[in-house]
Amino acid sequence: MNLAKNRVRYTAFVIIFLAIFGLVAIFWARGFKPNFRTGTIERTGLIVANSVPTGAQVFIDDRLTSATNTNIAFLEPKTYKVKIQKDGYTTWEKEIDVRADLATEINALLFPLAPQISPLTTTGATNPTLSPDGAKIVYGVSGINGGAYILPVSDSLLAFRQGTKLIARNTSTFDFSQGQFVWGPDSKQLIARFPKSDGTVIANLMLDSDTSDQPLRDVTASLTATISDWQQQINSRAQTLAVLAPDEVKSATQAAAPASPSPSPQASPVAQPTVNKLINYYPTGLMFSADEEKVLYLDKNGKHHVYDIKAKKQYTLPDFTDLVNITWFPDSAHLVIAQKNQISIIESDGGNKMAIYSGKFDYGFVFAHPSASKLIILTTLTQPEGTPNNLYAVNLK
Repeated sequence: MNLAKNRVRYTAFVIIFLAIFGLVAIFWARGFKPNFRTGTIERTGLIVANSVPTGAQVFIDDRLTSATNTNIAFLEPKTYKVKIQKDGYTTWEKEIDVRADLATEINALLFPLAPQISPLTTTGATNPTLSPDGAKIVYGVSGINGGAYILPVSDSLLAFRQGTKLIARNTSTFDFSQGQFVWGPDSKQLIARFPKSDGTVIANLMLDSDTSDQPLRDVTASLTATISDWQQQINSRAQTLAVLAPDEVKSATQAAAPASPSPSPQASPVAQPTVNKLINYYPTGLMFSADEEKVLYLDKNGKHHVYDIKAKKQYTLPDFTDLVNITWFPDSAHLVIAQKNQISIIESDGGNKMAIYSGKFDYGFVFAHPSASKLIILTTLTQPEGTPNNLYAVNLK
């Protein structure tokens, strides 16, 4: 009888112990922390700190706390100053609100302080122009062996060199290093225009970006109809995307000064100088990120804004001295800022501006590689005056 009673008591004790232990574990996992000094149980929050590259130091309120990628638990709900840094890389810093029972995720992208710069062309690259799909660059090369070249945008630097293709040769009449290129919306066809010093265009040559060493065909007679058709396709696509943006964003953009078209489909329609007046790649004034969840636009007061469609938040970007253009970084969380003699990357909410490149470059051509592994710029670097510009990759990893 006693043995049976003890067995029942022991079983009950184990059940109660496991129940209490389970409750404690659940509350502990949810961030509840006992305060033995006050005799209360406090609710806490959590920071999930990630970085690329990994292994960076995490400072909270100037105190080294952990390293990425890890969780920092049992934080009192309040605003913390968080700094993430790694030797040889830019520093990430921001004030983070920690809320009770919630995990706040940080994804810090760090860039090398001294990035490697590699040439993508060596024969000169005049008037390079990015295709609307971001997959090709067309540029002109002077000389007997020159012409119009296509450079595919690839993850491999070797592929850059091997994949360069001559699509049209220079002739005694047409030197493609003097041409201006206009891409069609399908990124397959383009027009090479040849203006004289007074601005008069003497020819408009239609080229196929997939055909090597093709014969030249002047389409000046049908140019108006071709450009009208291309613009309608661009307008249709832009209007479809514009449906995603709220009315207040569209009205603010429409109230701004009309945007001049840009030679690069990723470039800001308001801050980018342009020689191409045929196509307006941003007829709505809205520049969507790659994931189409954020939109960059300029208001009537000349302020740049980013609207987060998913989070329904708007951010006003800071003013940039000597701004050349603003483009989206491929991760849709950052922007590339080109200013005079400086290229930076900034978060889409306007924070953490990080200098990537300082020095001379052609202001009309700066964009991020689709892999987010490099920036592509046009420059002569430290070569003598008069040396033709070439395309270079500023490696970010």
